[in-house]
Amino acid sequence: MCIKYFAFALLWFPGVLHAQSTTQACDAPTLDGGFFAPKQETYSHGTKLSYTCNEGRQLAMKGWWATSTCHNGRWSHQPQCIESMNACSVPPKIPHAVIVHQDYQEVFAAGSEVQYECEDGYTAEGAHNKKSVCTQGSWAQGPTCTSSSTSDSNNRDSRPMLMNVRSCGARPSIENAIIVEEGPMYLKYQCNGFYKLVGPDTVNCYSDGSWSKLPTCEEAFCVVDPARYARHGLAVTQSEYMREGETKTFRCTTRGSYAYVRCTNRKIALTRCCSDYLHGYYDDCRRFREPN
Repeated sequence: MCIKYFAFALLWFPGVLHAQSTTQACDAPTLDGGFFAPKQETYSHGTKLSYTCNEGRQLAMKGWWATSTCHNGRWSHQPQCIESMNACSVPPKIPHAVIVHQDYQEVFAAGSEVQYECEDGYTAEGAHNKKSVCTQGSWAQGPTCTSSSTSDSNNRDSRPMLMNVRSCGARPSIENAIIVEEGPMYLKYQCNGFYKLVGPDTVNCYSDGSWSKLPTCEEAFCVVDPARYARHGLAVTQSEYMREGETKTFRCTTRGSYAYVRCTNRKIALTRCCSDYLHGYYDDCRRFREPN
């Protein structure tokens, strides 16, 4: 009986070893607000994936780059980009005020300041309070803009009154903008893609036939020009446009290599041209630089 039992154990045990040695590949993870390297559809067991986040977001852990490892069909952790806990979103709109000296961005770091300026005919209550500061994810209260003639009863009656927009004739034409909403007493404008709105987004008609202050549309994009960036190794044959804060992958002239290109404050920053493997393991291939 002992001999038969021992033989049964020998037949069963190798099967267990064989089952335990089987490994599975991992599918590419999803990463909202960031990008990873190397870029593949599937990854073999043991592969380390490096990833980072776009402008305005941060890793769910410390550092600029992080790694996740494929282990038998599962990642050691799910790559994730989150908005900074202390960051602020777009500053609040204040009636009869505009933000000045500030390029468009969707996320502001803690401690950021924005400066407001009242429209013509309005003044800030407390002239010293024209700024708002981002503190722990919220904007401090900004200025309050009141009509300059509010305290002067003699001028109150002479102030132009708001009228139906039809009373002012042709709609104002603003370059790179369209009217997206029209009410009896106002017109609302929106800039075309790759442009940002500066000034009030609504326009009113006054009783004297004039329009209130008009907004403008400023450029909010970068151009990857072949004449300039081909010498940095990018395989570009025509101008490529990128939105503010956007990151794209560009092929390089060296076979099998590519670079990351980022548009920030209307300036281009790019990484070196490297292969998938080098992008995944060497910091020098992932560091953004402004070209000369």
